[in-house]
Amino acid sequence: MKTQKYPGHKTGKLRIVLWLSIAIYTFSLPYVIIIYDIISSKWSPATAGIVPRIIIISAGAAYLFYSAKTHLSLRRIFFLIPCIIIAFFIVFLEPNPNKHIHIPEYVLMAWLLFEAIRIDYSGAGIFVLVFLASSLLGVFDEVMQGIHTTRQYGWPDMLNNTFSSLIGVLSLMGLRKNCGPGIDWIYQLKKMGGSLLIILFGLLNTGLSCLKLFKIKNHYDLWNFYPDWLIALNTLFMIMAFVVLCQLYRHAMQCRDEVQRPVKTAFLWVSLPLAILVLINSVIIYGWVSDVPFQ
Repeated sequence: MKTQKYPGHKTGKLRIVLWLSIAIYTFSLPYVIIIYDIISSKWSPATAGIVPRIIIISAGAAYLFYSAKTHLSLRRIFFLIPCIIIAFFIVFLEPNPNKHIHIPEYVLMAWLLFEAIRIDYSGAGIFVLVFLASSLLGVFDEVMQGIHTTRQYGWPDMLNNTFSSLIGVLSLMGLRKNCGPGIDWIYQLKKMGGSLLIILFGLLNTGLSCLKLFKIKNHYDLWNFYPDWLIALNTLFMIMAFVVLCQLYRHAMQCRDEVQRPVKTAFLWVSLPLAILVLINSVIIYGWVSDVPFQ
């Protein structure tokens, strides 16, 4: 199966538009609560709580309609069933109805990431990368909410974001095709061992930070309760990550032909998680330096 390509003169503009859309969308998520507050004040909180369910049901109906209109294959039904089950459990286990909005939020996030990533992606594994990136952006979303005065940092929302991302990926697997069966990018990835170690360090460091933030939120104070050794690790990771990202950008500018698409794919596997981890650590460092209340 050949990788779907865009015309050369459109690829650059499309890439910019998609990644810019993802950035704007991600940074706007903490402010979705404003829409909820407007609906609650105009009608009632119960009415606002119904809106996410309407969106979820409408999206599911659209999926079925599109599948029936094109070709309702067993493949699409196979991937739709776990989507329904996961969505049902999120709605059932989360008593606060306005939290159900996480489902359409991160389904859309997964779809946007897929469209942006596939421009430069070649070979198998794109759905795994989309899930990883969407889940990490869900963590970033929660850390951002911790420094917002009207929002709160919490692990239930992180889980909702992750499982909602999984719904998005499963729906994509039912509707879209992979970017080819090849795994040539893995051989390129093996050459980037140092960068992979930095990603591993970033994941461990960020994981420790997120665990510590659960305790700190009860004190509303990062400056006095966030450990100095952990902020030092956050800073060290940021420095190393910036060096790697600059090197990747310089090499990516030299990989413009189709022969080097496996190299670009390997770059995506390194640069995307690394960039999101940088964002998460940036918010933590900003909160610590500015001494904003964290809740």
